[in-house]
Amino acid sequence: MSATTHTSEQGVRLHYLANLGGLVAVAGIDHCPPDLLLGVLLDVAARLPHLSAERQAALCVAGQTRLEERGAQKRAWNAWHRARQLQRLDLTVSEIRRLLAAVGDTEAAPTAADPATLLLRALRGAR
Repeated sequence: MSATTHTSEQGVRLHYLANLGGLVAVAGIDHCPPDLLLGVLLDVAARLPHLSAERQAALCVAGQTRLEERGAQKRAWNAWHRARQLQRLDLTVSEIRRLLAAVGDTEAAPTAADPATLLLRALRGAR
């Protein structure tokens, strides 16, 4: 298989679209089914040109306030995350089983239905 490549412009467009999806999530409507979400957006798009300048300004202020709140939430989360020195680690089931075997739980490792739970117990010292 050949690796797919994209142009810089396509990368910028993808980033822009991802940011728009983020706005949908911040608005709290990302749980809506796609047809409903698109319908809502089409309705808003039809109304937007008819909004007064004052109403548009009020909506901008409300949006900016929410973005600032979201920024504060993200900064707080990142500070907490750094303070706890958390690290993300993604492992496959077979890698977890090998780790279990390496830490000494050789009996449970090959047959564990949920090897992640066993690994966490082993890491915490409670077998």
